[in-house]
Amino acid sequence: MNAPPATSPNRALMPDLLRAFALVGIAVVNVIGFAQPLSSGFFGSGLESPADRLAFGAMASLFLMKSYPLFAMMFGAGLAWQLASAQRSGADAGARYFRRMAALIFIGVLHFVFFWYGDILITYGLLGCLFFVMRGASVKTLIGTGAALIAANTAILLLFAALISSGETHAPEAIAEARDPQNDAEQIEMLTNGAFLEVASWRLSQLPFFLPAAFLQQGIAVFGYFCLGLAAVKAGVIDQPKARIWVLSRWVFLPAGLVGSLWGARLLLDADAMISGQFMLGNAVLMAFSAFSALGYAGLIALFSTGKAGPIRRFFARAGSASLSAYLLQSLILSLLFSGYGVGLFGQTSATQAILTAVGVGLASLAFAGTWRSFAARGPMEALLRRFTYWGRA
Repeated sequence: MNAPPATSPNRALMPDLLRAFALVGIAVVNVIGFAQPLSSGFFGSGLESPADRLAFGAMASLFLMKSYPLFAMMFGAGLAWQLASAQRSGADAGARYFRRMAALIFIGVLHFVFFWYGDILITYGLLGCLFFVMRGASVKTLIGTGAALIAANTAILLLFAALISSGETHAPEAIAEARDPQNDAEQIEMLTNGAFLEVASWRLSQLPFFLPAAFLQQGIAVFGYFCLGLAAVKAGVIDQPKARIWVLSRWVFLPAGLVGSLWGARLLLDADAMISGQFMLGNAVLMAFSAFSALGYAGLIALFSTGKAGPIRRFFARAGSASLSAYLLQSLILSLLFSGYGVGLFGQTSATQAILTAVGVGLASLAFAGTWRSFAARGPMEALLRRFTYWGRA
C-alpha cells in the first residue's frame, strides 16, 4: 500500500510509467485547445484531408478520455500514499493533505491564466478536497462509487447530445448562432495578436466560465477515477503488475475499450461541427468506454513493468515521477508555439501537424523530466509542492 520515496531504488515502476504514458496522451488531446478556436476546433479548417481525418481519429480513438482517467487514478492513489506517509511520521494527515490541495489550486490558477485555459489542476485540487472524505471507504464502496460517477457523467453528456440534437431540429437558428465563428473572435484576436499579459488578462476573465464547463464535461468522472485509484491501492494491486486485474484488463477491458473508442471516434469524425448532437454523442460514447480503455492501458503498462527494469523503463519511470513538472512544461511549450507572442501558429496548423507537434512536445517533456530526475531527487515543481505540503521540508 505504501509508495517508496522518490529517491528509493525499490520504488515500483508501474505507477510512474502510468503517469508517463498519460502525459503524452494529455499533450496530444490538449493541443486542440492550443491550436484552434474553442467552438470549431479542427472542424473549422483542419480536417480537410484523409491524413488529417486519420490523425484526428487516432487521437480520439487512442487518447481522448483515456489519458486523464489514468492521471486521475494515480491522483486518487496518491491519497492513500500520503495518509500512509503521515502515519509513519506521526504528522497530521488532514492538514498536510489540504495544504497540498491548496497548493495545487494556486498553481492551477497561475497555469490557467498564463499558459492554458484547459488546466486540470484547479479541478483536481477542488475535487481532491472533497475526496478526502473517501479515505476510509472500502474497496467495494470505492469501485461502486467510481463506476456510478463515470456512468453519471456519461448520462450528462448523453443529455447534452439530446438537447443539442433537439435544437438542431426545432431551433436551427439558435444552433447556427452558437456555431457563429464570431463567437471566437475575441479568442482568435488575443491568441493571434495579443501580448503575453493581454492574453493572461483574457484567460483570467474566462475562468468563471471554464470551471463549470470542466466540471460538467468530465469533473464527475474525474472524481470517479479518484475512487478507482484509491481502490487499487487499498486492494494492493496498483504497484503489482502481475495482479490478476491487470491480466483481465489486457484481455477483456482493452478490446472492449478499443471497440467503443473506435465507435466514438467515428461519431466525432462524422459530425459536421463541434457544437452538434453527433459530436456530443461521440463524447458520451468515449466517456462510457473510458474506464475499459484506461484499465486496458494500465494492463499493458503492467506487462511492460514486469521483469528486470532496464535503463529505458527506469528513465520513463523517473519522468513519470515528475509528472507535474512535465505537465506544466508541456503547456509552456505549446503556448509559446501557438500564441501570437510566441511562434504564432494559432489557427495555422492542420490536425496532422498539430497532433504530431503535440507528440513531440509530450516526449520532450518526458525527456526533460527524466533527465532532471537523473540528477535530482524530485522534479522542480514537485520539490516546490513538497515544500509547501510539508511546511518547508523538501
